[in-house]
Amino acid sequence: MNGSRDAGAESVDEGGLSPALLGIGVGVVDVAVFAYLGLELVDDPIFGAFVGLVLGIGTYLFLPGAMAKDRERDTDDLEPVAVGTRVRSFHRTAAGLALPPAGIMLFAWRLINDSLLLGVIGTAVIALAIYVPLAVLLPRRLA
Repeated sequence: MNGSRDAGAESVDEGGLSPALLGIGVGVVDVAVFAYLGLELVDDPIFGAFVGLVLGIGTYLFLPGAMAKDRERDTDDLEPVAVGTRVRSFHRTAAGLALPPAGIMLFAWRLINDSLLLGVIGTAVIALAIYVPLAVLLPRRLA
């Protein structure tokens, strides 16, 4: 009987919310909050929801890497890899860190200017300027 109680306690400890599930929850809240902000500030809730979706996707991509436990370093993580190989492969955490500032930039641009095309171009430039260095510098275990 005592053994079954210990097994139940371990399952409760391990049964917490997963980082991916938390990321989805935060992403849904981002969409709702920015839809409201879009309605109030620029009279366009669809644009605000899109910005919230960009931020939510960034949070979903970044949160599991941020909450991951530090494991022992693998010898695979210490081997040098060419920069071109690192940039060509998708780095989840780097993308998650690049999307929220780009989304905030797009929302700020829309507040000061009505030209959405320039805002989208600026957003893409900001996202790439953040993603590329992070994809090279962050360890592969966070990818």
